[in-house]
Amino acid sequence: MRAPIIAVVLVAGLVAGTTSLAGTPPPRCPTGRFVVQGNPLLGFGAADSDAVVVGDTQVSTATGCAQVKARRLKGTRKGTKVVVTWTTGCGIWNGPIKLTAMIENGECRTMTGTFKYPRSSDGRKVTRVFTAVREVDGTCQDGGIDTFALIQRRIFYARGCNVSTCHGPYAQADLDLSQESAYLELVGVAANNATAHAAGKLRVAPGDALTSFLSQKLHGTQLAGEGSRMPLIGPQLPTDERALIDAWINAGAPQTGRVADAPCLPPNDYVPTAAPPVPPGGHQILLEGPWLQPGQEQEGCLWMKVPNNVDFTAGKWEFALNPGTHHFAIFPWTKPGTPTTGVWNATDIGCISGSDFGNTLSGAPQAPYFVATYPAGIGRVVEAGTYIGLNAHYRNYWQVPIQIKIWTNIHPYAGTPVHFGQTVVDYTDMFSISVPPNTQKIQPGRWVNDSSQVRYLYSVTGHMHQRGIRFTAKKSDGSVIYENFDYAHPIFREFVPPIVLNPGDWIDYECLHDNGVTKPVRKDASGNPTTLRFGVTTEDEMCTLNGEFYTN
Repeated sequence: MRAPIIAVVLVAGLVAGTTSLAGTPPPRCPTGRFVVQGNPLLGFGAADSDAVVVGDTQVSTATGCAQVKARRLKGTRKGTKVVVTWTTGCGIWNGPIKLTAMIENGECRTMTGTFKYPRSSDGRKVTRVFTAVREVDGTCQDGGIDTFALIQRRIFYARGCNVSTCHGPYAQADLDLSQESAYLELVGVAANNATAHAAGKLRVAPGDALTSFLSQKLHGTQLAGEGSRMPLIGPQLPTDERALIDAWINAGAPQTGRVADAPCLPPNDYVPTAAPPVPPGGHQILLEGPWLQPGQEQEGCLWMKVPNNVDFTAGKWEFALNPGTHHFAIFPWTKPGTPTTGVWNATDIGCISGSDFGNTLSGAPQAPYFVATYPAGIGRVVEAGTYIGLNAHYRNYWQVPIQIKIWTNIHPYAGTPVHFGQTVVDYTDMFSISVPPNTQKIQPGRWVNDSSQVRYLYSVTGHMHQRGIRFTAKKSDGSVIYENFDYAHPIFREFVPPIVLNPGDWIDYECLHDNGVTKPVRKDASGNPTTLRFGVTTEDEMCTLNGEFYTN
């Protein structure tokens, strides 16, 4: 009678996952996301906002501990053992941080464990005892908020659509997607783009996502002359985010309330970017900027000496950026004297304290990883003993503090370049901008090859502010080489083969500014219409030619 009893017990144990055949360890629980009950593990953010994310081999947390390979992640008779150490810390905490936990066998639903992290510079540890519960697949993790509010938080804000230099307070393309304005500027409002406006398109046509200009721009189905797909910088929005906006529009675009058939969005966890390896034969620069609180936005510049002791020819720039970036640029110091180094200056927009506007060596758009290369045969010299400015623009869309943190890898040119790239930046004529109220006016400029060498122009772009409605560039013979109508998202045109500029040749360029005809009139501090002039804010105007060239 004993043998059948043993067999029954053995089978029951195998089903529950609490035992195994003769010395074979039980299988580990499946991967998943375990929501921490109560306060986050590092003490920041709302209750139940943190989670331990367990993958096949790696573990991370939703509030700032990046993915690392677990020291132990295996099934035992008591449950699945999880042991992971972040050797350099997480978030604002430096020093080793360790998580030790057990996922109960059976349903593999509950995780219990400890989370140990440094308390202060004296090395003492704080131990958090926690319980986390597995998230059930298919449930929305949106906190039950209204659908349009979710679109604002998870798409307009988290994707950088409404930072100050895009569709935020400066209302690029006359569209302000900040919280106070987004709904009124989208629903039932005619598209600003001239071609789309002429076709009678609305930014959001309630009940009809297919004809809504917003949806077309996000799907990339806009017609010729209707501008670029949005977001302009970075990849297309994920399928579920586009589907959420379409479901909201098709449901009548309600300002409040939840759309019943709106798709769920995955959790919006903050996971810092891991440091890339140092490039062989190259250099790595680390910008450790300030910490931003939830909702905070900041742009600034830090000057430093270049990392190379001898002149270095770069063939490629590689960038790894913490989430929250809107752009990153590297500027050469071009003004007299030397800068104060190693100090982050939140008022130094575009590093204009020491460099000409647009005079960048390289940079990255709104993306956590980006590689910038030069055309074949072209390298860029980073001169030894010089200074560079690291210009970063960030916004915190999460419920935890985040850091402006960026790694720049400068890769050496493989072999010997045929040509060495240089920057075009011309703005000397824009200081005379003067457009009276309720008028339009062309501001001319000219960039001359005033050297004794032939210059080969291989890229061009232009820069204006929000009252600029057209930028045009022409060669000396009058032929148009560049034209752009969207000041908010200027295109970069490359020339293959390059444009040949002999000594004395020039590029003429012009900006058409509009002060109150089709654009809002410029107003003074008293609210009265006033003349539009040069200035560094988007309420003022600029007209600059930027690009790159090489010589022989």
